[in-house]
Amino acid sequence: MSIFNSNTEGNSRSYRIVKIPKGGRDYRTLYIPCSSYRALLEIHLPALHEIAQELDSTGANYAFVKGRNAALNAKCHIGKRYALKFDLKDFFDSISVSHVSDILPRDIIEDCFIDGAPRQGLPTSPLIATIALYNFDADMVHALNSKSERRYTRYADDITISFDRPDFQGAIRAIVVSLVRKHGLALNSRKTKLLDARNGRLIISGIGVDHDGLHPTRKTVKKFRAAMHQGNLSSARGLAEWAACKLPTAYQDNNHD
Repeated sequence: MSIFNSNTEGNSRSYRIVKIPKGGRDYRTLYIPCSSYRALLEIHLPALHEIAQELDSTGANYAFVKGRNAALNAKCHIGKRYALKFDLKDFFDSISVSHVSDILPRDIIEDCFIDGAPRQGLPTSPLIATIALYNFDADMVHALNSKSERRYTRYADDITISFDRPDFQGAIRAIVVSLVRKHGLALNSRKTKLLDARNGRLIISGIGVDHDGLHPTRKTVKKFRAAMHQGNLSSARGLAEWAACKLPTAYQDNNHD
């Protein structure tokens, strides 16, 4: 892990830049705010949560907002034969001021953007990136003519489109590539995958999906067992929660018989 200090914003808005290797030559860059800068950013969280709730016209996003999670995202694709998965490259760094200049108040933009982007590691960045992609979600839903045969969801930077007819694949790929370019984003082409339920469960946002419902993946179960063996109870509890594939409490309450 490499750590670089930056105080270019002044003492009240200083942060550290931490680079964590991801494998090969890739690394993840995190911006870690000092305590005073974090406190300033956290002041904006209630307003960002409210904006995120109010402006979600499609309901296609399942990350970072209340009442949504990975399990609910995966649930949308139960029973589908195929799923195309796409990954948005440099999720936080690809968001620019132009994506939100007509949506967010100026003070939020000034406080929450570093060098033109909502950097990963800042507590406000997940919500800002989510809000910035609502127009992209709307265009995707419209272009796919979102009927039951083609289901679109997004979990942060992970896009999933499920369908039953194999001849849909070419059109879906073309739509995604076109709209990603239109919105000034980019795809990580190495992570584009076509999943076929005949080859086993579809793995969507880290959860197994088939005609019967949601299931923990072998990878999750293996990690849970390893954490238990190592006595890492904190990690084990988190993995157990993930393996349970629990839907959000609000969703369970609204669908209780």
